[in-house]
Amino acid sequence: MALLVSCRSPYVETTIVNSGKVKLHNIEVDYPSASFGFSSLAPGATFHYRFQIQDAGHMKVEFSDNAQHSYSGIGPYVAQGQQGTLELTLDGKGKNQWSAHLHPSVAAPKDE
Repeated sequence: MALLVSCRSPYVETTIVNSGKVKLHNIEVDYPSASFGFSSLAPGATFHYRFQIQDAGHMKVEFSDNAQHSYSGIGPYVAQGQQGTLELTLDGKGKNQWSAHLHPSVAAPKDE
């Protein structure tokens, strides 16, 4: 009797939420060795994306509001092989909240 084992690559299921009252534009999320982005996110809307972490470092986000004010923020430290979920809530005023549930857990090097 043969036993079939399926391999699954580790990935991070990501949700970006606009909790503010204005439309956000040019949203870009950077993670080690890659990034993803989209043109706009309406108030109360969500965007879903799935990616693999191929290196180690801090995540970052950049976006602008209707008045073209730019905002940015630094997120959690992530490393290759981690998987799980990540939620990033943007309020349109630069107060970004990251909620990462990734495993295995990793810590940023002391010089980061």
